Amino acid sequence: MEQSLFFQRNLQFSRSFTKKLNEKLVEIGLYYSQWSIVYCLKQIGPVTLVEISNHLDVEKPTISRTVNRLAEQQLIEEVPSNDKRERMIQLTKKGLEVYEKAILIVSEFEQSLIADIPSADIDTAFRTIQLLKERL
Repeated sequence: MEQSLFFQRNLQFSRSFTKKLNEKLVEIGLYYSQWSIVYCLKQIGPVTLVEISNHLDVEKPTISRTVNRLAEQQLIEEVPSNDKRERMIQLTKKGLEVYEKAILIVSEFEQSLIADIPSADIDTAFRTIQLLKERL
C-alpha cells in the first residue's frame, strides 16, 4: 500500500470517527473536543491547561476555548493551585454525571465499530497506531 494512501485513509477515518461520535454525544450536550477534556480530567484528576494541552497534543488556545465552554456548562471548575499563574481545573459533580453518560455512549459506539473484527486484527491495529504515535 502506498504511504500516501495509508495516511489519506487514516485522515478520512479520523474525520468520520469524530463526526459520528459528535452525532452521538450531542444528546448530552458535548462534542468530541469537549469529551476529550472531560475524559482527561476523569483519568488524571485536577490538572492545568498546559498539562491538558500536552496530554492531548492540542494547542493551548484551543484548550482554553474548550475549557471555557465546559465552564459555562458547569462541567468543570477551577481549584486552588500552588502557582497563581496556573489555572488548575477539575470536573464538577455535574461534570462527573455527564462523564458517566458519555462513557457509555463512547464505549457503545467503539464496540459497534469493532464488533465483527477479529481480536488479532484489533491488536495489530492498536500496536501499529502506538508505533506510529511513538515515531511522531
